[in-house]
Amino acid sequence: MLVYLVFLAVPAVYIILSFIFLRKPKWLHKHRQPAFMARNIAHRGGAGESIENSLLAFDKGLTNGVEMLELDCHLTKDHQVVVHHDFSINRTTGEDKFIRDIDYNDLPLINTNVELYYDTSVIISCDNNLPNSELLRIPLLKDVFERYPTTPINIDVKENNDELIQKVSKLIQEYRREHITYWGSFNDVVCKKLTVENSRIVRFCSLKEAAVIVLTYWLGLLPFIPLVPGAFEVPIPGEVFRKQAQNLTCLQRTLFFLAERALNSKGMFVHLQRRGIPVYVWILNENQEFEYAFQKMSVTGVMTDYPSRLQNYLKSNKLNYFLSV
Repeated sequence: MLVYLVFLAVPAVYIILSFIFLRKPKWLHKHRQPAFMARNIAHRGGAGESIENSLLAFDKGLTNGVEMLELDCHLTKDHQVVVHHDFSINRTTGEDKFIRDIDYNDLPLINTNVELYYDTSVIISCDNNLPNSELLRIPLLKDVFERYPTTPINIDVKENNDELIQKVSKLIQEYRREHITYWGSFNDVVCKKLTVENSRIVRFCSLKEAAVIVLTYWLGLLPFIPLVPGAFEVPIPGEVFRKQAQNLTCLQRTLFFLAERALNSKGMFVHLQRRGIPVYVWILNENQEFEYAFQKMSVTGVMTDYPSRLQNYLKSNKLNYFLSV
């Protein structure tokens, strides 16, 4: 009888404690105080409204209410940190070359007409008579830091390259941006290196870390585990993912659906924010997607290719930051 009671009591106590600490994480964990939070985050500077990852896009995004710029970094042949998403410059410049094989001064200008990364039928254009052609140059990261000294920036380190990691860290320190910078990678190995290189810079989660957080949440373990990442950045499927998923196999679509269901948990998002970990989701471009993210899921901020749309939504709904206490 005693064994039977213990057998019943242990899972009951576990469930009760998990329920309590999910809602009161400060009873177990020291509350983090985010240095900053952002609602309107320009994905690649606002890839749907200007030429992605260019100074032109960053300038335009900031006039449209952007509170944080999201960008990607690579290393050139002559060891310069540049802002560009793809490893190749073919899609943005028309030249079939890799960034790692070109000196910075030999990089061509970005085209004035670029295919939208998730829909090749959409062409993003800019004025051919730009007063300053440098706005369409693949920018150096240091030039971005100099141009936007007080703007929070989210850096996706695209390569598992120790020199790139070290150079990005040194630039962040040189421009005194540790308090207004997130960095990270989908790659878990890169993320671990980032933490070792400079733990003072807030790091967002890798895909592996995100998967662990999601799994432990559904198992009731999340309230009990310490978390290294200081920001939780995950996809909420919308128009972008629907278009990119058109060529997936049946199995891939099934896995995609299951991942979507697992990620869509307001309880998990609220718990993380109660621990002082902002929740940023990507890539949402439509009003109904913004509505779902902010009103249904209570996220901290949204990464979007259309910052002006998101700004209009935020203004019309008079939304403030969500952070449960």
